[in-house]
Amino acid sequence: MRKESFDRKNEKYGADRRFRTHPADRTKRRNVDGRYEEQKPKKRNADRGRVNESRRIKKLRKRKKARFLRKAVAAVFCVAAVIAAVLFLKERFLDENYRAGGLGQAVNGFLKEGKEMYKAKEAYQSIDKTDENADTLKDLLDKNPETWEFVKNYSKMKDASPADTIGEVAAGEIPLLLQWDERWGYSVYGDNMIAVNGCGPTAVAMVVSGLLCDPSVTPYKVAKFAEEQGYYAGESGTSWTLMSEGVQSFGIWGEELGLSRSEVFSALESGCPIICSMRPGDFTTTGHFIVLTKVENGKIKVNDPNSRIRSGQLWDYERLEPQIQNLWAFSRM
Repeated sequence: MRKESFDRKNEKYGADRRFRTHPADRTKRRNVDGRYEEQKPKKRNADRGRVNESRRIKKLRKRKKARFLRKAVAAVFCVAAVIAAVLFLKERFLDENYRAGGLGQAVNGFLKEGKEMYKAKEAYQSIDKTDENADTLKDLLDKNPETWEFVKNYSKMKDASPADTIGEVAAGEIPLLLQWDERWGYSVYGDNMIAVNGCGPTAVAMVVSGLLCDPSVTPYKVAKFAEEQGYYAGESGTSWTLMSEGVQSFGIWGEELGLSRSEVFSALESGCPIICSMRPGDFTTTGHFIVLTKVENGKIKVNDPNSRIRSGQLWDYERLEPQIQNLWAFSRM
């Protein structure tokens, strides 16, 4: 029976048992007597295990390599971002402010402006788009984020009467006044607000109030005087003659200086503040007036009527000189 069964199987599945066998006989083999006996476990299964283990290890290695490459690419991008930030910081602050007053001053300026920019975004949302000055306020914020509070309070403060005093004035000090101060910045000077056009009157108000120790000389008062006396020159802004002739009506002398380090330092060390008309540069993109108040550690203290941040810095004369278009020193009559 076993022989017949074997023949029938060979007929059905083929005689070459190396390639085709009945499933029931795959774990058996014929001995010399023609009988079947259990086949010993083949080493091939163990070999397959080793092969599978080897493949698994290779896959793990590939995954680790892929993870490493992803991390490397991410690290490269992070380094690139840091370098870009440093270059921006250097261009925006460190390059100009480091020379003006050192690394600490530069970083401090960067942090302050970052805070102002954050608040400026909030103020931008408060602008009434139907107001006639909406575009002016947006432009003011875009150029100077420090004005965020002025812009935010515009709707409730724009009709308020301007202050008739700047507050307490310390003897021997030139006070810092800002053209966009809410106490007078909403008032009109020429064809726009003092906050936009009033750097000249604000600079004069700083000098006059400081030299005379008179808190009643406000930017608004000087702006009205300039308009009435013809010292406002339309698109050109405040006329230079306000610095040499107009200030005499307030009881001080204004003398035009030559642009030299010796003359500037001599005037400041003698207690004479200086008003400078500035070219485009660190302080303006068009034209601007600033006040040089004194010398500290070989650097110049600046009162910028458009910026607390720049006013908090000390500046090298060499940084300021190429930006100065004209300048006047002032003293009491």
